[in-house]
Amino acid sequence: MERIAVLYATKTKHSKKLAEVIGSALKVKAKNITENPTLHDIDLLFIVGGIYGGASMPELLTFIKEMEAPALTHTVLVTSCASGKQRQDAVRRILEEKGISVLDEFVCKGAILFVSLTHPNAKDLQAATDFALEIVRPNS
Repeated sequence: MERIAVLYATKTKHSKKLAEVIGSALKVKAKNITENPTLHDIDLLFIVGGIYGGASMPELLTFIKEMEAPALTHTVLVTSCASGKQRQDAVRRILEEKGISVLDEFVCKGAILFVSLTHPNAKDLQAATDFALEIVRPNS
């Protein structure tokens, strides 16, 4: 089995919710980037973050730029945004510049001000869990 980690960056706690359900499904503890987790023995990293004002959190971008993860070759992005469509392009670019491939990205609605206040909801959380399990499921 691959060595997996789930990291998140959040302002609104939506990414934390997503990261925790994914971590639970994958039997790993989701960690906030503010904990400055070590990633030396990780093969696959799930990065959960939101889009705020049209961009990924600056703290997440800084973390990705500075992270040391020698064994890491694959990542998966999980994104929460008001439109339910915007992707974490800046995170993807940084990872690819470091030679780390992004296997896929899951995007779901997230609340902002008075828009989509119920998201991510139970259906979104289940979809994120199913997505993560599909990524790690052995090819059959």
